[in-house]
Order: sequence, then structure tokens, then C-alpha cells
Amino acid sequence: MLNFCGKMVMGAAFGLFMAFSAFGLSGCKSEAGGDVKTADCGELPALEYSENLKMGKLCGEDYAEIRSIVGRDTLIKRFKLGAPLKRVVALSSSQVGYMLRLGLRDRIVAVGEGRYLVDSLLYARVQKGEVAEVGNGPTLSLEKLMATKPDLVFDFATGGGMDDYERIGAIGLSLMLTSEWQERTPLAKAEWIKLFGRLFGVEALADSIFEQSKNAYLQAVDGGVAGVSPARGGSEQQRANEGETSPHKSAQDDTIPHSTSHIPHTPCPRVLVGMSYGGVWHAPGGKSFTAQLIKDAGGCYLWAADTNQDLQFSLEEILQVADSADVWVNPGMFATVEDLLMAEPRVKYIRAFKEKRVYQNDGIKGAGGGNDFFESAVAYPAEILTNLRLCIQNSTNGADSTRKGFDWYHNIFIF
Repeated sequence: MLNFCGKMVMGAAFGLFMAFSAFGLSGCKSEAGGDVKTADCGELPALEYSENLKMGKLCGEDYAEIRSIVGRDTLIKRFKLGAPLKRVVALSSSQVGYMLRLGLRDRIVAVGEGRYLVDSLLYARVQKGEVAEVGNGPTLSLEKLMATKPDLVFDFATGGGMDDYERIGAIGLSLMLTSEWQERTPLAKAEWIKLFGRLFGVEALADSIFEQSKNAYLQAVDGGVAGVSPARGGSEQQRANEGETSPHKSAQDDTIPHSTSHIPHTPCPRVLVGMSYGGVWHAPGGKSFTAQLIKDAGGCYLWAADTNQDLQFSLEEILQVADSADVWVNPGMFATVEDLLMAEPRVKYIRAFKEKRVYQNDGIKGAGGGNDFFESAVAYPAEILTNLRLCIQNSTNGADSTRKGFDWYHNIFIF
């Protein structure tokens, strides 16, 4: 199972066009696959929160439209939605997460790398050879992929050298790129469960789950505690920073539609995000998923006003503002205090580190080290928010005994 951080900068527009022109979906066909053109049928209606997904009817048929930012290019593709899918390949952690929430584990016939799976039942099926591993990027085996005979291959693209969708499209398999990881709010990302519900014929269940999640999230934004959700579908998975940033600044408008954020009436804890690599501190911009989650959780992100998608600073610049930060969230890929100090000893001067208020989102891991924050958590926005709120507000050390199983964020000084 490939994590997003493995897919980095690339991207020729002509090659992208040629690859997409080959896409044709059996239970879900693209226009380029031989279906009637829909250009004269109007526009698909926008969803409530998503910026990258639209769904509805065109010319009397059900369609989905997916927008992806691939490097410096923007790709928009329409897919005709047909009969429910029975056999799919999922090459992204979050794609697995949506399917688990809908109880569709048995529809997955292959993944990229099974060791990154967190869901114990799916992990066991890979170990037994019941679910194939087809690889990712340069290691992707087209022969293994073809042998699974999927109705659809789910993939995603970043414009980087690890992208493999052009190779998949060239062999004629039905292919869909998802871009939920590029959404800028938790509810926008969660709303993609509606697409999976339609693709697998469980629309009513998907709509119900999303409405419950939305209502619980909005309640938590106002300072309440999200209600306990239905069973998680046995999940527990992957990456570090999937969906928080992209290789280039997005061309998206700086306004986040249907924002669920609030402006605190009292001073809120100031939050530092990111980590230094080679002397350069990387952090998400003020219009990112992470920034919005922090705001909704009652925190004040240090760079909330910066509209860039990705930020870079020298460590010296960070140390100048370090004393103003009460909490440090998502310290890169580092899971322990020792890892942080080994990577950059000077983080010991950061106030949040000295006060032992550093929270990482890898509190739930699989047997192979996969991170559930990037698998099942995408479909549990209210639980993520409640978990982070408790950390930021110093109401817990990151482990809430009444909500075991939903503690993705944890204090690295505690466990």
C-alpha cells in the first residue's frame, strides 16, 4: 500500500492527457471510454463540502466528476456510474478506509503493499494470499494487476515520479484517480464516502454515515464531544501527511466553501506544526486540511493567515517564534522524543517540547507500521476533531479512556 509521501514531483500535460484519454470504466465508464458526450448536458451539482468531487445526473445518467491537481496541472474527468462494483484494487490508504467504513472489505481484491494495512482482517487476508499485492510506482506489477481481473482500479496522482496511473491506463484496465487527499477541510474529505457508496450500491448507508459524521463534527466544533459513531468496520492504517500538502501551490481559490470553522471568543492555544529536515522546517499553509482541523479544534495555528499551500522556514526562524507556541502537532515522521532529538537536537529549545506538549497522529498502527490516521480516520472526522481538541485544550495527554480506538493523536512523551 503506497503512502502519499512516496509520490513526488513530475508532470507533462500531454502525457497526462493521453493517459486520461485511455480511461474506460466497466461499472463506471469515462466519456473517453465510448460513452455519450455530456458537454451539452449542463454541469453536475456541487456537493455540500467537497471542492474536488461532484455527483449527479447528466443526460438522464448518473455521473461523477473528479478534479485532481497533478503537479502544475488540473485534471477534470467525468465518469458514468453503472452497476455496483464487485472487485476493486485500492492503491491508497484512504480508499481502503472509506470501504471499511461501508463494510466493503471483501470487495478489495488487491492493494499496493499489504504491510501498510492497519485493518487486521484485511492484513491477514494479504498474508494468506487471498488479497494480492501488486506494488506501487516503479514496483507496480502490471501482470499481477491484470490477474486480479478488477472491475476498477482506484489510484491517485501527485505529479511525482512515483505516479503509476499512466501505465495502468495504457493496459486498458478501468481506472479512477481519487483526490480526497487534496481536500482542505475534514468534512470535505469525509464527503467522498458518498462516491464509494454510489460505486458499490450502498448509497443510503453512505449518505446516512456522512450525515451522522457531519452533525457530530459540527457539534464538536462548538465545543461539544462528538457522539459515538457506529462500528468502525474492523479498521485500524498509512502515511505521513497524505492530504495535507502537495508538491506545488494549488491554483485553488483561497476561500474554503462551507467552512465549519469558528472564531474563538477567548484566547486559544497557539499551535506549531511540522518539523525540520536538513535545516528546512516544512509546515502546511493556513488554507490546508491541518490548519482547518486545528482551527475547528479550538487552536490558533501560527500561520493561519498564510494562504500558501506549503510553507518552508529556516530552523532559526522557527526558534524565534517557538516561545509563542503552546502546542506542537504533527512533528514530521518522528514518533518518539528520541527520534526528534536525533533528527534535530535544537528542537529541545522549542517551548512546547520543553513543556512536553508534542502530539503525533500515529496513535493507532498496524502490524507492519501503517498509520490508521491515513486509513480509517478519513471516514471519522468528528472523532479526529474530538481527539485533537482534547490534546490542544490540554484536557488529556492524548489518550481518552472513554474513547479507546479513536486516539490517533497522542503525546509522544507519554507513550
